[in-house]
Amino acid sequence: MRQQLLRTVVVAVASSATTALLFAACAVQSNQAAATTPPTASGATASTASSAAASSPSARVVSASGSPSPSSGAGGLQIASAQAQPATAGAQNPAVGVYQQNGGSVVNITSLAVITGVGGQQLQPQTQPQGIGSGFFIDSDGRIVTNNHVVQDAEQLAVTLQDKTTVTADLLGRDPDNDLAVLKVDPNATDSDGRSIGDRIKPTTLGDSEQVTIGETAIAIGSPLGLQQTVTEGIVSARRNPGEESPVPGNQIELLGGAIQTDAAINPGNSGGPLFNAAGQVIGVNSAILSQSGGNEGVGFAIPINVVKRVAPELIQTGHYRHPQVGVSSIALADLSPQAKQRLGLAPNQKGLLVQQVTAGAQQAGIQAGSRRVTVGNQTILTGGDIIVAVDSQPVATGGDLRGWIENQRHPGDTVTITVLRDGQRQDVQLTLSERPAQAQQPSNPFGR
Repeated sequence: MRQQLLRTVVVAVASSATTALLFAACAVQSNQAAATTPPTASGATASTASSAAASSPSARVVSASGSPSPSSGAGGLQIASAQAQPATAGAQNPAVGVYQQNGGSVVNITSLAVITGVGGQQLQPQTQPQGIGSGFFIDSDGRIVTNNHVVQDAEQLAVTLQDKTTVTADLLGRDPDNDLAVLKVDPNATDSDGRSIGDRIKPTTLGDSEQVTIGETAIAIGSPLGLQQTVTEGIVSARRNPGEESPVPGNQIELLGGAIQTDAAINPGNSGGPLFNAAGQVIGVNSAILSQSGGNEGVGFAIPINVVKRVAPELIQTGHYRHPQVGVSSIALADLSPQAKQRLGLAPNQKGLLVQQVTAGAQQAGIQAGSRRVTVGNQTILTGGDIIVAVDSQPVATGGDLRGWIENQRHPGDTVTITVLRDGQRQDVQLTLSERPAQAQQPSNPFGR
């Protein structure tokens, strides 16, 4: 039982594992007050979801010692506030300047469900908050980047600005595989006083995630547990390569573009918010945590901003992102023991991907699948086929290596060079990438563009 309780799990902040926390917070609010009517693009309504999360008994900021603390995040990480910082500390802490420069660029996103009846009784359509996340402006036209898992179940979306003005948002597009989505608010929408929100749309400056260095300052701004405009600070703890696999079984971080690992406090509600460097440039989109408790334990992950630069324009233009595929299913030889490799007739130190099946571009290019069945433990493996050892001269040892390179460096229709071992000889095969079929989890855009 103790081992089960301490089992490490990957929690995508505001995804199925942690949405339960957000749903619970919203449920407290919806039991205390009637559901709100949908906000319109021409008029703003106050968002109730974030206040519910803040007032919920479970939405406390707890210090490392376990007692409530208004100024510390989990793990003792600092939550910076421009008003709370003494002048001397503010002059030394880059989080102060980053917040002053970018606080107005970060928004709270509320996922709404539309309620049309209760117990068979028809009612005027009403909205009920069902989840909270964060996002940030990327241009002056009102486009906002966030996580796909923040918006994927929404029937309507509400965006709350720094000054608490809430307006509706349209979903322009989303990419479940990269966990990214782009929303848009109307710059001509007005607040409760009839003033346009256009002058409150403040685009962020996007950095270069390839230049991120381990140990540099990392600053997150978002709405953890519904607490809007919360700032947490830490460092870049590590950089995770595209397709990198965890040594702990079951703890895979499914981020195709790799990840920036940080110890800045990230909690449910931070999803989709920006991770800044000390210069105030966005270097990543906060997306997931690795946790034993479901809360922040100092191991957070952000999608590198260069992935956003690649994916967002296509989401804005077409509503979806076209993913390339090689067209092979394979087994990583690194996962097999020397004894298993020997049974397959391979050298104990052989690395690469043993091809099991081929389709699409791989089939057309002549990549050869295994044909002889060998039972290794409880697994039946096809041997005798090609072993993929490189793509475009980049070594390949795992499926993550191959998919990571293809996803982040190439597009459907591009030609790549696949290096294989065939009958013990290295051969280069030219292969044209096809488009991977759309995932079943990615329905047509319900909000329009």
